[in-house]
Formats: sequence, structure tokens, C-alpha cells
Amino acid sequence: MKSSFRAAVFASASLSVLACALPAAAQEASQPAQADDGAVGDIVVTARRRDENLQTTPVSATVLSGDNLLQQNIRSFQDIRGAASNLELVPTPSGGTSFTVRGIGQVNDQVNNDAKTGLYINEMYVARQEGNDLSFFDVESIQVLKGPQGTLFGKNTTAGAVLLTTVKPTDQTEGYFQVRAGSYKRIDTEGAINAPLADNLFGRLSFRTQNVDGFTKHLLGDGRSNNIDNKSVRGQLRYEGTRLTVDLLGEYNQSNTDGGADIMLGCDPTASYIQNYDALHQVPYCTRYAPLGKDNLVYGGASLSLPTSSAVTDVAVGGDANSTTNRQVGKPAFNDTSVFTLNNRMTYAVTDDIDLRSITTYRRSRARYYSPVNQAPDDIYAEYDDTITNQFTQEFTLGGSSLDKRLNWVAGLYYSDQKTSLLQDTGPDWIDPLGYIYDGKVRYKSYAAFAQASFKITPRLEVTAGLRYSHDRKSGSSYVFYAGNGASYVDNAGVTQQCGWFVGDFLGGLKNCAGAPFTASDSGSWSSVDPKFQIGYEWSDAIYTYATAAHGYNAGGFNQQLGGQPADGRFLSSYNPEKLWSYEAGIKTNLFDRRATINLAGFYQKYSDIQSQVIVNIGGIPTNQLQTAASASQKGFEAEVVLRPVRDLQIRGNFAYIDQKYDSIRPGALITLDTPLGTTPDYTFSAAISYTYHVGNSGTLTPSMDVRGMGKRPACQLSDPVRYECDLPAYALVGFRLDYVPSDDSLWTLGLYGTNIFDKTVYLGRTGFAYGQGIDHYTPGRPAEFGVEARVRF
Repeated sequence: MKSSFRAAVFASASLSVLACALPAAAQEASQPAQADDGAVGDIVVTARRRDENLQTTPVSATVLSGDNLLQQNIRSFQDIRGAASNLELVPTPSGGTSFTVRGIGQVNDQVNNDAKTGLYINEMYVARQEGNDLSFFDVESIQVLKGPQGTLFGKNTTAGAVLLTTVKPTDQTEGYFQVRAGSYKRIDTEGAINAPLADNLFGRLSFRTQNVDGFTKHLLGDGRSNNIDNKSVRGQLRYEGTRLTVDLLGEYNQSNTDGGADIMLGCDPTASYIQNYDALHQVPYCTRYAPLGKDNLVYGGASLSLPTSSAVTDVAVGGDANSTTNRQVGKPAFNDTSVFTLNNRMTYAVTDDIDLRSITTYRRSRARYYSPVNQAPDDIYAEYDDTITNQFTQEFTLGGSSLDKRLNWVAGLYYSDQKTSLLQDTGPDWIDPLGYIYDGKVRYKSYAAFAQASFKITPRLEVTAGLRYSHDRKSGSSYVFYAGNGASYVDNAGVTQQCGWFVGDFLGGLKNCAGAPFTASDSGSWSSVDPKFQIGYEWSDAIYTYATAAHGYNAGGFNQQLGGQPADGRFLSSYNPEKLWSYEAGIKTNLFDRRATINLAGFYQKYSDIQSQVIVNIGGIPTNQLQTAASASQKGFEAEVVLRPVRDLQIRGNFAYIDQKYDSIRPGALITLDTPLGTTPDYTFSAAISYTYHVGNSGTLTPSMDVRGMGKRPACQLSDPVRYECDLPAYALVGFRLDYVPSDDSLWTLGLYGTNIFDKTVYLGRTGFAYGQGIDHYTPGRPAEFGVEARVRF
């Protein structure tokens, strides 16, 4: 990697010494500013790596500006749920957000699993989810692009792409500071200062802090869970020469929370974990820790050892009671995440119509989290994970226009090098009395060449063709320990015991019963050629139609968790690349003198060699694995609307529907045709309305309301075969804002806000009685919150 890094830096530096003349092409999206007559303004997007009007761009996209995010109280990726059509977002244990577009998303968070939706933060592809929410501040815009985007964006983006663009430095001396206070002792701050530093050189420093007490109460004691404690800072330099533009960015993010807490719904005394616990305790687990039956209430007080379950019970003392391997003794749940980013973007104007661009990025993330299931003093299960990822990416593109601007084109080369390690340690728990350690490492190199060109056959008819070649290589290694040796020993009472069953291993501990660890390593390579075709026709200044066919691909891989020692030292199972053909057609309109923007899109997707998540028993431990399982079809539609019936009234909304099902199942796959394809709801929707009242000489008072919702989703995954025994209930969340600006030259804005104002209970995920743990629990969304904001510009 060092040689690759040096080569990329040298190539980027070589661009820097070239002579100067044209600013970089904008890479952000802008939301419509209100026109002088109150009509809906243009939305500028970069879905095709150039500035274009959304209404004449052949892609289904949701675009939210910084003002839109503020109006709808969107402060993280998870808050976008429902605000962007056919986009599902789920919080992950590692402190990030998982993205699913049109039913396709990352199925688990294991070391070798890849994202299906590409997240790009300031054009940097984010390989892992850890801490991705922490960059959500000083935002210029968010674009959600649906369908494969590989012919334009560096990394494979099978399902779609989410583009987060932050505000860049300008030549103005300005800035802002914002403070928010609200429910659960919330104190959030955000701000930026922008200034010219020298001729053609500008700087911007921005930051955010978030501090909120947990909303989940502990029955035992006065503790709370689900708090927020985030800190972020971003520094940028921008040089604008005659022909050369350089953007340098450095960012550091840190989050230290309690890791959250799920809410228990039920306890199954026949589950293997529960029965093992009961064998060593006088009071059964389901009696001692019966479901509390209240939202946002847990037992609390989890202070587990080794690192999860106590080795000393009221019936017996485990052989590892005084082990020196204790890692989390006395600690409650926690999540410590840190992210460091370097980003160098340069554009050199080769001619007035052709730009050469370089994007060089480095990202290091680390997420350490410890998560008990039931937040009880002697929990049934908990897990300590430590995930570290170092990623380096380099992209070069050459693009511009030719033939009197009738031909627009871009060609590029892409390289990424990702190293990820995951240490997973459950310690002795109530299924594995000797503990479980999984140490997995993977290195993932990706190479790609891509090109796309759009040609205007007539001023209103345009055709587009693109092609991408990808070559991916993964290599990995694993160390897994959980197994006993099956030997016999004499316990402290002089009784001969046998290893190999739960109580025997518990009493004997590592000293008497530990077996040899399992180790394996492997590597694999996959390649793909992915085309894209589009046609768009502008029937009039008000009506535009388009059709798209695009192919997507996601690399294969191997399952790195081991259930035995492979004879050849290689992983026991692997899975093939996924493939997707996506077909889309849409119509975009500006009606009634541009007071109504209505965009409709329908799609059909053929999804093959699906990497399906299944639950496999490894040494008696139910474990998530991937397998090439099936083919499926998906179809649906999306509608996006912006209305300005009168000058001061704005209405926004969207609706999306998807129908998906398996078409065929591979022999031996642990799913059936009736298994839901994923956890995406059938429909999502949102609506927001605001009206500006003019008060005094030039002040404004703007009340706004929004609602975001989704239909029910399948949950509670089981195995043999995989099925779902419950649905997450549908919901709609209502929020409001009231913003006051004293005058048109005032630097102050004051606001009131409320989110989930009717305090709806939201299930973000639910386990059912899966994994043998015997605990049915759900991950709660945030309850009702109210607060005030003050923002000053300077």
C-alpha cells in the first residue's frame, strides 16, 4: 500500500504544478431557490459528474439542500428515513448507518461483507459504515441516486449512491454559529468560519458537538441508555487559480456513547442459552428477568465479566472465575468510534471545455463496542467488537464537452485499497462456557476503468452509453477459538468431570477444557464488465422523459467464521458475485408556470446470484453467514413533488412503492420462495409544508410541518429454512418547526422544533427468538423531542 500511496500522491502533486485558468466544475447539488415570481427554482445535480438541471437529467434522484435538512429537522442519515423515496436506513452496532436502496443493501456488518449502496462524502467512497453519521454537519446538499452508478462513480454501487457534499471555502469572510437545546438535556452546537487567506486561497473551519442524555431508563439504579456524545471538526483549504483548483480537507470525528439498549419483548425458557443459564442458577432467567412490558425501560446495571457473563453463580464457580483474560469486568455497554479523513481534490482545465480531475482520499475508522442483549446484571449474552479499517482511494477522471457541446463525456480510472480487522470476543457466556474469540482480517483491492458519453442527436433528444470494467481481489485470514477438548478432569470437590458439555466446560474452564483454535486463510478475485444505456427526450420546456438500462455488480467473497479446522487451511465456504440489471423509465415536469414540479419513475430489477444472509450453527453458536442463494425480481415506482401554489407557500412530498420476491432458489440454500427478500417496507412516504408570514417592516415568521413514514417490514429472522416470524409495524412520524427572522438584514434566526411529536413507538429492528438466545428484543427509535434553536451569521 505504501508504494501505491506514494504513486498517487506523486500523481496528484504533478497536477498541482501545472499552470492555471479555470475553476473546478462544481460537484455539489443546489436546491431550488425561490424565483422572483415565487415559482419553483432549478435544482442543480451532479448525478452524471457535471452540473445539470435535475428536470432534464435521466435519473431518479432525491435532492435535499442544507435548508431542506434544517426545515425537516434532519441531523443524521437516519433522520432521512422516509424523506427520500425507496431509501431504508438502519443503525448498526458499530455506530453508523446501513443504506438500502430499492430493496438492496448490506445484509450484515461482518469484516468481509460489502456495501451495496455507495456512500460518497465529498466524493470519497466510504468503504465501511463505522462513524459515517459523524460527517453530517455544515452540509451543502445530499443526493440519493437510485440504481447502479458504476459507469460514473469509482466504486461498485449496485443499488445506488448517496452523495453528501459539505460547504466549501469561498472568498468571503463569513460564518455561522448555532446552538440547540431540547429534551433529554440536549445541547448541540454547530458552526463554521470562512475567510480568504491569500490571493486565490480560502479557508474554512467547521465543527459540531452533540450531547443528549439517554431516553431509555434503567429499572435498577438511575442509569440511562441510548445517549449521544459526538464531536467533529473539519478544516478545508481551497485554491482557485487560473486553470487549477485544489480542495484539501482534513476531518476528525469522535463518538463515545453507551452503545444503546434494546427493549425486551419476550423470554423463551426452552432456548439453549436460557437452559444453560438455568442449569447454574437457582432462579430461572425468564423469572429473574421477565419482560418489563414498558417502552424505553430496561433492567440496566449490566456489569458483566469475561467479558460477558459471570463465571461465579449461586450454584457453581467456573474454572475461569479468576482468569487474567477478563476484559470488560464492571463495565456497562459502550460504543467508542473515531474517524480520521484526508481528502485532496484537484481539477485542472486542460482546455476551456475539458477538465482533468484527481481525487485522493484516506480514511481510518475504529469502532469498539460492547453490547449486552438484555442490559441485565447477569446478561444472557453480550459481545465485544473492535473493528479497524484503513482505506485509501485514488481516482482520475478526464471529462468535458465536444462537438459544440453536443457531446458530454467522462472517462476515469479508480483504485482502492481497504484493510479491515475485526476482533469479536464474547467471553464465557451461556452457550459457550469457554468463551468465543473471532479475529478476522481482510484486504480488499479494487481496480476499475469507466467511461460514459452523452450525445444530443437533436437539441431535445439525447442518448447516453457507459461501460465499466472492475477487477476485485480479496485476501483474508481468521483465528477462531471456542471449542473444548473433550478431556476429563477432577474438579475442586474431587469429582471427575467431562469436558464437551456446558456444565463440564464451565467448571473446568480454559485450564482443563480448552481446545486448539481454528485458523484459515484464503484469497479470491472477481471481474465484471457493466454497461449502462439511457435515452432522454425533452418534449417541451415543461415535460421531459427518459429510460435507463444499467448493470450492477458486487464482488464475491468468503465466510471467515469457522466451525472447524479446515484440512487444507482454506475457508470452508464462499459466495459468488451478485449481479443486477435495472430498468427504469420516468417523466419529469414543470407545470403551471413552474409552480409544480412533479417527477415520476418506475423501475424493474432482475437480481441474480444474491448474497443471502443465513443463520448457521458454528459449534452450537448461531452465526450469520453469506451464501449465493437465489435470483429475484423487484418492481416499483417513485414520485417526488415540489409545489408553490402561492409565493410564500411551499409543499414537498414523495411516495415510493416496491414489490419484490424470489424467482428461484439454489439447491441447498437455507431460504424458500416465501422468504422475504429483505427488510425493506412495501412503501415509504413523506410530506413537508411551510408558509412564510411577513411581519413588521421586513421580518418573517415561517411555521412548517413534516411527516415521514413507512409500511410494515419483515423481521425476526429464523433458520432452517430462513423465515420471518414477525413484522415491524408501520409508522408515521410528525415534526414541526417555527423559525423567526427579525428583518431581512438580521444576522439572527430563532426557532422552535419538535420531532415525533405524538411520541410514536418505532421499531428500527427486531430479533424475535433467533440465535438461540431466547430473548425477543427490538431496537427503539427516538421518542418525542422538543427544543429551541438560535443561529447567528457573521
